[in-house]
Amino acid sequence: MIRRSLLLSVILTASLLVPVATSAANPINACVAYDLGGPGDRSYNDAVLAGLVKAKKTLNFSYEGFITDGSAADREKRIRAMIAKGCSPILAIGSGYANLISNLAIEYPTKQFSILNDASVASLNVTSLIFNDKQVGYLAGVAAARVSKTGKIALISNSTNLDLETGFRLGANAVKKKIKLSLKNATTGLTDVTKALIAEGNDVIFVAVPGSINEIFSVIVQFNETKKKSAAEVGVITIEPDQYLTVTSANQKYLLGAISKRVDKAILDLVTSAMRDQQISDILDPDLGIYGRSYGITGGHIELSIWSAKLQALKAGIATASRAAAKL
Repeated sequence: MIRRSLLLSVILTASLLVPVATSAANPINACVAYDLGGPGDRSYNDAVLAGLVKAKKTLNFSYEGFITDGSAADREKRIRAMIAKGCSPILAIGSGYANLISNLAIEYPTKQFSILNDASVASLNVTSLIFNDKQVGYLAGVAAARVSKTGKIALISNSTNLDLETGFRLGANAVKKKIKLSLKNATTGLTDVTKALIAEGNDVIFVAVPGSINEIFSVIVQFNETKKKSAAEVGVITIEPDQYLTVTSANQKYLLGAISKRVDKAILDLVTSAMRDQQISDILDPDLGIYGRSYGITGGHIELSIWSAKLQALKAGIATASRAAAKL
């Protein structure tokens, strides 16, 4: 606590002497430290780049990106190169940069950093950009429960996420009190996990595993194409841009919908603030001193994209659920 207090004191004092960013009359140069893979990953790297391209259409600023090989040494090399170039703001994508950003925020107290999908860095000069997982889970839970014929739905995630799981349960129970939920955490063996969930009778699977989910879809397509007529068809709800997949005619008909995190709007928010010599400084955790913004349904930062006709027919009920979820 003493160390944090001293850090906040230094930053507060420095912020009175040095502006947060250059003025709008002197356009900013936003720099992005991409997560492993860089643009072309059909996930957060692409979403951030798309957000920058979109923002560029209405705002006068420049931007450039730096691709890492994923090692700690290379991540540090990239961020330090941005600092040397005078980039502001500096945006790092993913929690893999958290420790580095935490240290550099102390070393450079007047430099503004941002980190997407992480809210663990306690520094006034670090803006955390995150999405409300409880709302994401709630929307998915409502959609899954409304579509399910068996009364059994499942969530697959790569690790325990209490907000996501709580939201999923709340949303599902708001539709059907007696619905049965299966929560599975897995990073490997997704084929076997999916087969087991289907064998248990789950006919809607909400996938919250980052990265490609073609493995999961392959199992579902195969099951649906070979199942008995009496068996319920299995559908999938995904999260964008957490996952990526190749949508084909074979799997598209089993994609019920996707919870979309509007990264482009968050990027526009970040750039606009920087151009106004401001920073996004909502209090995310008053005890730890974590600042930034949690984006949710309000403002259209989290949306449900409907892919299937069966979910489209329930659109009105889902819209009502969205208003309820926005209060979480």
